[in-house]
Amino acid sequence: MKSQEIKLTNNLSCAVDALQMVETTAAAAGLTREQVNILRLLTEEMISMTTDILKTCQGTLWLECEHGACALHLTAMAPIEADAKTAFIAASKQNINSPIKGLKNKISALFAGLLIYKELPDYYVAVCSSFGGGAPMSVPPASSPVWSLAEYGKGRGREEKFAEMEGVEKSILLGFADDIIVSVKNSWVDLTVKKQFSAPPEKQMPSFTGLSHVCIFVDDMMKAVSYYQKLLGAVPDHYLSHWRNKGFFQAGGFLDEAEEGDVSIAFVNVPGTKLTLELMQYHYPEGRKTPVIFAANDVSGARHVALKVTNIEEAFAHIKSMPDTTLINQTDEYRVFQISETSPAQVHFFDQDVRESDERNVQTAKILSGVRYFYFIDKYGLQWEFEQGHSDIGD
Repeated sequence: MKSQEIKLTNNLSCAVDALQMVETTAAAAGLTREQVNILRLLTEEMISMTTDILKTCQGTLWLECEHGACALHLTAMAPIEADAKTAFIAASKQNINSPIKGLKNKISALFAGLLIYKELPDYYVAVCSSFGGGAPMSVPPASSPVWSLAEYGKGRGREEKFAEMEGVEKSILLGFADDIIVSVKNSWVDLTVKKQFSAPPEKQMPSFTGLSHVCIFVDDMMKAVSYYQKLLGAVPDHYLSHWRNKGFFQAGGFLDEAEEGDVSIAFVNVPGTKLTLELMQYHYPEGRKTPVIFAANDVSGARHVALKVTNIEEAFAHIKSMPDTTLINQTDEYRVFQISETSPAQVHFFDQDVRESDERNVQTAKILSGVRYFYFIDKYGLQWEFEQGHSDIGD
């Protein structure tokens, strides 16, 4: 993945644009917040090394990121206009005999030297000699020269190699960058900072097994059951009367205080369709009682459509990473929830007296207590539920 290219000048606004580009591209590549912050630090270091050079030179910055391997590129081209070129060479001449301290300053000087080594070879040689232990490159031949921090000072001890470095340089350049490379590419000089992160885990699509149910909010549950029996020939299955379940309300995002909810839920099956309707009536807190009738071409739909999955945690991670989707609860604490313990006495079947109970009630309560799920809203405003473990309803 390659980012857009940011044009660099000696104006602070370009640094803001560059950091925003790095932020967006790194996040899209699946990097963590900590990894993005490291790339931001390295970007700031690159720009600080070239700020003076960019007063007169044209510069560009971009990021390449693939499977955790990141490369920040900052390129610059020597001025073409005569006046600007003369000013750049004059400024470089003044630095020939000045001692260059600190690795950042040396890399910056090398970067500038390569831009004009043909016009000012003495400056380039002076920069090379400042590294000590022999020049990192001879006067550049026709082929493109390359200087690498990883190769710099090979054969010397680490302490000797970086004795001249300041503490901040050690922490940023050595602590975060795997390599810093200065190279010539045609008429451009390229400053590349490389950083290898562990590759982000491959995203896994939710593994669906079928449709669970479609939820419809109603004002009177029993009247609604009767209505769908007449309208669709729906067959009542089981219901929960005045159900107060903390886990249910937490996952649904319906209430601020989950303990306060009071709801009745009925499940009816539509014959021949493998479709289960979940009819839901809120006793407390009550909502609007009058249905909203949408025009045929309005973007709207049912209250939520539920799909069964077998890998709910991976499904949650997938949905959380998708653009144009909103989790029903946008706090950091929102997660996959499990229904709180449900007792057989809370489950009723339509073909049994409310005072009766049999093995069906026991098994259904057991299944309900193991259901895990979460909610989200898609781009068009339709609310969805992904659930795992609700084996007693749907296809």
